[in-house]
Amino acid sequence: MTLGLFEKIVLADTMLSGSADRVFDYAGPLVALDSWAGVIAFAGQIFFDFAGYSTCAIGAALTLGFHLKDNFRFPYAAIGFSDFWRRWHISLSTFLRDYLYIPLGGNQVRPFRAALNLVIVMFLGGLWHGAAWTFVVWGLLHGSYLVIERVCRILFEDKAWANNLATRVLAGVATYAAVCIAWVYFRASDFTIASRMLAGMFGQHAHGDAILSTREMLQVALVTIGMISVHCSLRDSNIEIAVARLPRWVVTAAWALMACAIILTQGASNAFIYFQF
Repeated sequence: MTLGLFEKIVLADTMLSGSADRVFDYAGPLVALDSWAGVIAFAGQIFFDFAGYSTCAIGAALTLGFHLKDNFRFPYAAIGFSDFWRRWHISLSTFLRDYLYIPLGGNQVRPFRAALNLVIVMFLGGLWHGAAWTFVVWGLLHGSYLVIERVCRILFEDKAWANNLATRVLAGVATYAAVCIAWVYFRASDFTIASRMLAGMFGQHAHGDAILSTREMLQVALVTIGMISVHCSLRDSNIEIAVARLPRWVVTAAWALMACAIILTQGASNAFIYFQF
């Protein structure tokens, strides 16, 4: 429960949310660096916010003597979008698979119909978040990503270079970048904001504004680097195994530092993002 509160209060609310809100709420054009920093900040914020919420629930359940399954398995270490959805919001993605994708025919149909099934499922997954076209576009983007990945696998999975380290690293970076682009539509309240953000990210605002301070940039960079490093190092493991391998004094020190950070920052009483869903 301390880990979950640390993710929510310290990392999501204190370290990242301010930068994400400033960028997405800014009415003018932004330079590419600030645009990307704001989107990356939101990518970290929504992970720590929702993973923190889920981790608190897991901790609360443990105090009552039963175990809940992990809802996140280091999603930003995903290599490909099917891998991402096996790691992100697992309770929702499992529901979509079992009660939508498989009843529609799943993989047991012709390739075109299977691709259409993916798009339909992700469209409904986007609509599940709210009756807004931005959520629909977010879902359709992920559906398109999954279809493109499936085509690439059919074309290239037998190639010698397809599974070497360099290709896997590039695929992981591309997955993270594409997920961040989709997050623009998830966070933006309308298409005007989304279009302005994407234009800034891809250098369309040559004379845009730079609104984030050096401190804010460093906060976003340090938290993001730390998050991705942990995700990559533990992508084939879990928190329980990692903690069990550590000396008790290390676990105790880490817990004490997180508890102190929670007490010192105290957050801004921000509600969990997923409460609105």
